[in-house]
Amino acid sequence: MRGYLLAAGAAILWGLSGVITKYMLNRQLEPDELLIFRTILAAGILFAWLGLTSPELLHVKLKDMPYFAMLGAIGLVANQGFYYLALTMVSVGYALLLQYMAPVFLMVYGVFSKTERMTGGKMIAAALAIAGSILMVVGQEGGIARISFGGTLAALGSAVGFAFYTGYGKYGLRKYDPRTMMAYAFLFAGLMWITIRPLWTLPWSSYNLATWSLFLYLAAVATVVPFGLFLTSLRYLEPSRSSLTSMLEPVVAAFIAWLWLGERMSTIQLAGGAAVLSGIIMLQMERLLIARLLIRELKSREAVISDE
Repeated sequence: MRGYLLAAGAAILWGLSGVITKYMLNRQLEPDELLIFRTILAAGILFAWLGLTSPELLHVKLKDMPYFAMLGAIGLVANQGFYYLALTMVSVGYALLLQYMAPVFLMVYGVFSKTERMTGGKMIAAALAIAGSILMVVGQEGGIARISFGGTLAALGSAVGFAFYTGYGKYGLRKYDPRTMMAYAFLFAGLMWITIRPLWTLPWSSYNLATWSLFLYLAAVATVVPFGLFLTSLRYLEPSRSSLTSMLEPVVAAFIAWLWLGERMSTIQLAGGAAVLSGIIMLQMERLLIARLLIRELKSREAVISDE
């Protein structure tokens, strides 16, 4: 249960951040500006926090630096960069739908690498979550009206980036605390973004106090906290289960946009949200059922041994 609650908490905060990001983009801010400040400020917050509270967590082996560089460059930069690139060519809903193909990629990888077992519950949960996301897209105004080959590839690239971050992050948790991994991953992601868009090219004079407040919100509440929750959930769940649970994000984003931005939710969208929630509940029920069966089997074995 703890792992699902952590992953769901991350999805809720990511869903809220999506609405905040849309609000900021509507104020004529460029996507790369948001990504630069989101990653750099997140890295700064993490290093300052760990330096003051747990400086030992900042100690990493030099040979592991390439690992953190790849986690940041592929898992964060590719995921976020391809997503924003997709938004320039396709609708937000279509891009988000393809981004949430990540759980399918993770399950396929898990089966072929023999790192996790495919179950009927996972397959049904994945089908419900993907079908729910499709309904969320089809039910919105405009639906999937804007589709392009390049935009489709970019959105799928974002899904691959998220799947990589999830699977590769699980590997790093064997050696490091989630906070350590986040600090260095965001550091390398930030360095890559300022290489792509040098700091001196940013319109510094156009940023007022309200803009800086939103930058800090994106870095802290929409980045550090949810990524921390998601990484921690990987301590308790298989990557595909954490990723499937994170599919709550489009449901939360649609609900908040309905409350805050006045965007309407159709009956089809409500049905899609219910399908996503049903898939996540099924994952939890399957896990509890497996746990109970294992406990029952252990008790029966103990009874047999005691009779002998």
